[in-house]
Amino acid sequence: MKSVIYTRVSKEEQTTQRQVNDLKKAEGFDIVKVFSENISGFTKSVGERKGLQEMLKYVRSNKIQCILISEISRLGRNTQETLTLIRELEEEGICLHIQNLGITLGADTEKDRIFNKLIITILSDISRLESENLSYRIKSGLRSRKVRGLHVGRKVNSSETRDKFLAKHKQVIKYLNLGRSYKEIQAITGTAPATISKIKKVLSEE
Repeated sequence: MKSVIYTRVSKEEQTTQRQVNDLKKAEGFDIVKVFSENISGFTKSVGERKGLQEMLKYVRSNKIQCILISEISRLGRNTQETLTLIRELEEEGICLHIQNLGITLGADTEKDRIFNKLIITILSDISRLESENLSYRIKSGLRSRKVRGLHVGRKVNSSETRDKFLAKHKQVIKYLNLGRSYKEIQAITGTAPATISKIKKVLSEE
């Protein structure tokens, strides 16, 4: 089976050589190319990982039948992205050999077909749980702010009064009155130029 190896480590001081050596021992695969990269699967999306994208482009343009990885997390830590990628490979007829599980997704054997469905189901459930947990944390945070009497967002069709707006930016007003430039005020107060401009406009309407 015409195949490529894809390996990834997260830290610069780590090496992918062990993964490559182990994957080359897998039987039944004709390894024609190895792709390796040092990049975080947490901080970079699938689309931002040049090594992964280069590998996928090569696989699709050279009629590669299988991609070998040491474990599912090498594709990525983002469950939804990983699930989407696996489904795309499956639709294109490209197998995915996962060494630590001892299975080849997309292979035409009963064992692998069963595992294929199992992996997809598990990843789908994990993705759903991640989405639900994120939604819960956001709602929990908003409830907590409400309990503490903190602002949780402006009401629809409401507007802030002029006095309340200016009261929030006393420092900016002070430096505007001193004739400081927008750049100086931004450096001192951390206020964006657009906000400084708005404050100046409101003051001029007195």
